[in-house]
Amino acid sequence: MGVLASENFGYLLDPGLRKVFEAEYNLPDTKREKLFGVENSSKAVEYDYALGSLGDLSEFDGTIPYDTLSGQYRVSYTHKEWVKGMKIERKLVDDDQYSVINRQPQALALVAKRTQEKHASSVFNNAFNTSVFAGGDALALCASAHTQVGTATTQSNAGSSALSATALAAARLAMRDFRDDQDNLLMTQSDLLLVPPELEQTAYELTQSDGKPGTADNDPNFLKGKFQVIVWDYLSDANNWFLMDSRLAKMYLKWFNRVPVEFNKDKDFDTYISKWSTYTRYAYGFSHWSFIYGANVS
Repeated sequence: MGVLASENFGYLLDPGLRKVFEAEYNLPDTKREKLFGVENSSKAVEYDYALGSLGDLSEFDGTIPYDTLSGQYRVSYTHKEWVKGMKIERKLVDDDQYSVINRQPQALALVAKRTQEKHASSVFNNAFNTSVFAGGDALALCASAHTQVGTATTQSNAGSSALSATALAAARLAMRDFRDDQDNLLMTQSDLLLVPPELEQTAYELTQSDGKPGTADNDPNFLKGKFQVIVWDYLSDANNWFLMDSRLAKMYLKWFNRVPVEFNKDKDFDTYISKWSTYTRYAYGFSHWSFIYGANVS
């Protein structure tokens, strides 16, 4: 029976290690799910296809006018595989006195979460270039001249001002003027401010102070309570900041799980080494720019 127990020690450990892994991975401390619309996928590639907008209602004169919808663009999301593994020797299991075994699946779960946070934040870290992501108009997420099919009018959702009360108010107004291909207002409502840790204090003062920030006046702070602030450690630029419509962000910031994070096992009888790994497959990016205003501060 000792031989059988030795042979199967990896399988006997698996339920406990899997539980530790899942407990760590499911801790709600990531920003990805707060910002992205997360969906499951059953295809090798996901596509998001945007149509043009409808015009205003017409007065009824006995017939109904039908608009013809023009195609705007198609954005593709191709899934990639991501993996990491660990090995555990039989003697380490037998002699474990310091909870080393339990820490291994915790570390594996942390790696999975960290990798996904880095990938999700890369959408913002590359928001002002097309080296990693490009939208349906072949431009960066935040650009000065976004185009739309059916109109020669271009629109900007990018600025360069440092975070301040004046800059935040201007960005808020700029977003309210975002328009569709028929020059109608998109009714974008900014309610979320995304900043790196270096701007956390400034963001708090701008959105929570009772008085007007940065002055000795007694004027009330018009911006107070208008924005949820999210501080993301994985934003790589200490000066850049982003204003968003959280409802539209869930629509246009896309994360497709083709295979959710798995915890897998295997064993090697000849070496008495058990193997555990995590595997996942997903795609991510953005489908449209109109949910965000970004400031690329030099």
